[in-house]
Amino acid sequence: MKAPGEQDAAARALEKQERLARVYDAEIWPAYAQRFGSMLIDALDVPAAPRVVEVGCASGALTLEILRRWEKSRVVALDEAPFLAQARPKLEAVHVNDRVELVASPVAPLPLPDASAVVALSNLAAAGSPDPAQAVRELARVAVAGGWVAVTTPLRGTWGEFLDIFRDVLIENGAPGSAAALDQHIASIPDGAAATAWLERAGLVDVQIAVERWEILFRSAREFFFAPLVELGPLSRWKRIAGRGDDMQDAFFFTKEAIDTYYEGAAVPATIVGAVVQGRKPAAS
Repeated sequence: MKAPGEQDAAARALEKQERLARVYDAEIWPAYAQRFGSMLIDALDVPAAPRVVEVGCASGALTLEILRRWEKSRVVALDEAPFLAQARPKLEAVHVNDRVELVASPVAPLPLPDASAVVALSNLAAAGSPDPAQAVRELARVAVAGGWVAVTTPLRGTWGEFLDIFRDVLIENGAPGSAAALDQHIASIPDGAAATAWLERAGLVDVQIAVERWEILFRSAREFFFAPLVELGPLSRWKRIAGRGDDMQDAFFFTKEAIDTYYEGAAVPATIVGAVVQGRKPAAS
């Protein structure tokens, strides 16, 4: 039985997940996840994929693209229950239910047998999990010999404009240790070599990476902080870095003022550095 504190944390996490699922199609997919999903589909030069495992199907938008790409495929799409509740009616509306199995599951471990898929892929979910290397190992496990594994991930440099200003604020006005904590956070964001290593260490071969950069524009710092993409995404981590109580409040007040001063009269940019990494499971000897 969970302690009261753990129960409260679990309830907050579920509430956040439910909010994210509700706004995903309107806010997250078009502004962010769709670009990653397109990179993933375009990168896979696979003529036929009769069995596909999609880890982190979210609201089902990419699931539909997979079904269009491989017209005779059957897809096992996995995610947490709040996302599946959004995906199910979308798939039912286009009458593809007989080709899709929705499974409530975390990113890892996967409740699937070995060699379940010709293509095993994940758009952002594997990379965003607590242990991306483990998540990729699970994708490799469920791929058949000779099958393909592909994941997308943001790379270091994503949110760079904000992080540069935030760091300056923490150096000048932040709690002791907060600037160093931010540096540690930035160092933990994968670069291309780290993302490639997830697949190589999972035993995949012919590993390739493709990288794209683009910008998301916000009208002000306030719009940036309250955008669901940020508020329900990295913002909680950034707040923990700044500290608690007044330390956190002051850090974000000064950061908001610095952003609006720096970009006065112009849109506030947020650079996204996106990557798709793919590899092949060695054929059986």
